Amino acid sequence: MVMRHGVQNREDNDRNKKYFSRLGCYFCNDVVAPANSTNDRTLDQQCTVSRPGLSLIASSYAVELMVSVLQYPEGAFAPSFLDAEDGSDATCLGPLPHQIRGFLSSFHTMMPTTEAFPQCTACSDTILNAYSTDGIDFLDRAFNSPPDYLEDLTGLSEMRNTSDVDVIELSDDDF
Repeated sequence: MVMRHGVQNREDNDRNKKYFSRLGCYFCNDVVAPANSTNDRTLDQQCTVSRPGLSLIASSYAVELMVSVLQYPEGAFAPSFLDAEDGSDATCLGPLPHQIRGFLSSFHTMMPTTEAFPQCTACSDTILNAYSTDGIDFLDRAFNSPPDYLEDLTGLSEMRNTSDVDVIELSDDDF
């Protein structure tokens, strides 16, 4: 997976209201606090590059995505053009996706777009404000506390406890 993260503090105008106000980060799509992603998983399911050819594919996508963002007049504030309502689905260099997710086992690629999650344990306003207020003390608590600390701080624990939604995890084989 290759993705570009959303940027904060953007003034919305009429043109930008057609798009998400802020693109999500990696953890906006993973409704849990960051944890060790290598425990109890096979090598191809760990959050690491495990196939030698895959690193070259991912890095080439990342470079092309970065160049497309740099060529866009508004730079990092560029919306995901794959979901544009006005039919503009490209920059001068082609599409400008939010994410590029590849599944090597099926040779399948998809380009989803997701909005920033208000209870994200990495980029929500709550987390950013706690970091700007407490700095290194906040980081110390986040690193040395169980994952529940971030989930409780953002309200994710409460949301999960009051929700009737079942979480389903998919693997490459499910596609």
